[in-house]
Amino acid sequence: MGNAAVVACITDFGSSDYYAGALRGVLSSLLPGMPVVDITHGIPAGDIRRAAMVLWEAQPSFPEGTVFLAVVDPGVGSARRPAAFRFPGCCVVCPDNGTATFLIERYPQFDAAEIDPQRVAAGPVSNTFHGRDLFAPAAARLFRERDLLRLGPALVDPVRLPLPRLAGEPGTGLDGEVLYIDHFGNAVTSIGAISFDGEIFEPWLRTGAKPGTLPARAGVLLADGTAIPFRRTYTDAKDDAELIALIGGSGLLEIASGNAPAGATAALLPGAPVRLKAFL
Repeated sequence: MGNAAVVACITDFGSSDYYAGALRGVLSSLLPGMPVVDITHGIPAGDIRRAAMVLWEAQPSFPEGTVFLAVVDPGVGSARRPAAFRFPGCCVVCPDNGTATFLIERYPQFDAAEIDPQRVAAGPVSNTFHGRDLFAPAAARLFRERDLLRLGPALVDPVRLPLPRLAGEPGTGLDGEVLYIDHFGNAVTSIGAISFDGEIFEPWLRTGAKPGTLPARAGVLLADGTAIPFRRTYTDAKDDAELIALIGGSGLLEIASGNAPAGATAALLPGAPVRLKAFL
């Protein structure tokens, strides 16, 4: 791995229990002196799709050679497989439960392995804490040795989550859905990726949406008929209650408001449909 490479962690372990600290402790023991970055331990408990989104959103910001350790594992101890992936420029160690879905969309050419506990674990493997006992040792070994297949046999059929809705084309309208509500109350949608100037649309999901140039007077229509203007920054809302649409840091369309969380609006709950179109 390059000198700048790190191990970067995404979990739903939170900060009030010992889980995240134990995970870092194993990494520090196996990779003394190597940097470990906590992307977040605040994924909602068991929310695999949110973990997959955070992985997709964060990955471009990290140096080549980074190993992402993503453990949101409601199926821990069951028949679900432990997995490792090699994508261009990075690797991911995670349960085979769909966590890698959106990176597979970004990098359709990849290699994967099913982690063999007998090759990886340094001690007993509990039935309930594979993050500490299996995934952290696997991430450390992959970081040191770079050889995916030393972790276990090839995995040819990784689990993938159902993809969010993203359909249409810029000239006639793009249909998507609310993915999640972020820490600030902004509703992040599946419509993207869009250039930061709000002009060029290039689909981030291979769901059939067509790339192109967005119309000059684009706006967003919600299922309840609310029409939302397209703006550049959060401060462009005319008042605290106005909903606005803008492009977030990952190129996905967001719905925000001047002050109150946009996600408090019933039409912006996760899964709610949104449409980007030209306004007359």
